[in-house]
Amino acid sequence: MSERAFDQAHGLRRLFAHHTVHLLPVAANPYAPGAHVLLEGLCQGFAAQDLHTLVVDAAPSPYTTGVDVAEAIARDLDLGQWIDELDAHTSVLAASPTLAWFGEEPGSADLLFETLREAAPSADVIAFHADAAILSGLFANRRVRPLVLTSDDPASLTEAYAAIKILLQYAGIGEHAVVMDLAAPTLGVPMAATRLARCVQDFLGGTVHLAALTSTAMQSETELAQALHLLSTTLLHHALPFSVQGGDGDDWSGPALRAQASAAHHAFN
Repeated sequence: MSERAFDQAHGLRRLFAHHTVHLLPVAANPYAPGAHVLLEGLCQGFAAQDLHTLVVDAAPSPYTTGVDVAEAIARDLDLGQWIDELDAHTSVLAASPTLAWFGEEPGSADLLFETLREAAPSADVIAFHADAAILSGLFANRRVRPLVLTSDDPASLTEAYAAIKILLQYAGIGEHAVVMDLAAPTLGVPMAATRLARCVQDFLGGTVHLAALTSTAMQSETELAQALHLLSTTLLHHALPFSVQGGDGDDWSGPALRAQASAAHHAFN
């Protein structure tokens, strides 16, 4: 990192040292057709609380490859140039699956979190929408409750179970919030949700919290908004708070700086 860029980053860290950002891992599910509608509704729920959300979308997409965040950091590039503002309270950064690198090098996850906070200083919530394998590296052994999206069809439920298994076995995360998007609204807890929770408990030793039942295909916008507003309030209590405390003696010169050097090696090799 150049001296000028280091000084600028250090100044930003001091400026936002007491601004706590809540980090929320969201396990992508390609078999949940309403996933992006749910993400949008969740962001609107945060917006209703006057919170700004940055969605880091690293889920595989046929429409974009996303930016290589590690390469951008290594080249001292401002990630803000790739952030799209959807509205006054929501912005999106499309990231490539190479985001997984930040879960492999010591100190690199914190480097990523801090860099994102500096690129989007108004963000109160940063949601990471990615495969469970990526999330397990970024949030390994952290006190956080990931959000797992699923519909009620077998393929989607299998994907949700696999995501929970990865997060539990590789990240040590035992509690998960599940949003089940039903083909049609139903009264009571659907059998699919009960089976998922039982399988996670019996075979993995984990816990599923059924955070919300939705039906993006059948519910009105008002009904969906009410459900997701309540969900957004609950999720904040179990997100990972992140802030850089301390002044000149913070650990940027330690693991984070080593991660910066590793990012450069990743980008140029």
